[in-house]
Amino acid sequence: MPSSLRGRIILVTGASRGIGRAAALALAAEGATVVGVARTLAAMDGLQDAAKAVGGDLFAAAVDMADAPRIHELADLVGTRYGRLDGLFGNAGLLGPKAPIGEMSGRDWDYAISVNLTANWHLLHEFDPLLRRSDAGRALFVTSGVAWKRHAGWTPYAATKAGLEAMVGVYANEVADTPVRANLISPGPIRTELRVEAWPDEDPATVPTPEELAPAIVMLLSPGFTENGVIYDYREHRVTRHQPPA
Repeated sequence: MPSSLRGRIILVTGASRGIGRAAALALAAEGATVVGVARTLAAMDGLQDAAKAVGGDLFAAAVDMADAPRIHELADLVGTRYGRLDGLFGNAGLLGPKAPIGEMSGRDWDYAISVNLTANWHLLHEFDPLLRRSDAGRALFVTSGVAWKRHAGWTPYAATKAGLEAMVGVYANEVADTPVRANLISPGPIRTELRVEAWPDEDPATVPTPEELAPAIVMLLSPGFTENGVIYDYREHRVTRHQPPA
């Protein structure tokens, strides 16, 4: 049976480790050509060979998500090299400091906003034309229940995830009459470095691995997934929609 993503061009940010790396390899295993993005090429050492070993291909690009001009250059590069983009997985992100608002530095706040929210705006802004050139462009971003649980001391992460959900929802409405679809995935607890940073007392062996999550990401980036403006809850294996207040 031919792979479901054979010939698809899919960009993955934060591809050097964790969810991004697992997603990149799962997409490659389905035949996709993956544009893997991380802050440095060294961080993705061996990833291209691993992608080829599972039947796909990977082009590595070094881009700091806080550097808007580099995101613009990346879009130009993808447009020149491939002419379109079939999938965008905005995965790169950081926890930010866990501290009360009154004790947090403005520099920490600004950096968290730039990586977790503004960078994803730049990704959508720059890659929107290339997604629209696809016969079934798919944009997928990572959110968290923290966006509504709002734990004390989690301001940067909670605020940026809530903002991301709003932004992706707006973009989904903007592309509703096109072949593009935009959604979010809420992974829940996953065995990543960010999870260890957030919950240092948790036993990592008690939560799923990024590799267990990866098939859901493949599904959501596939042409056959036609839902738009939804959040896929990995733990519940269902989609949800935010309802406007009554």
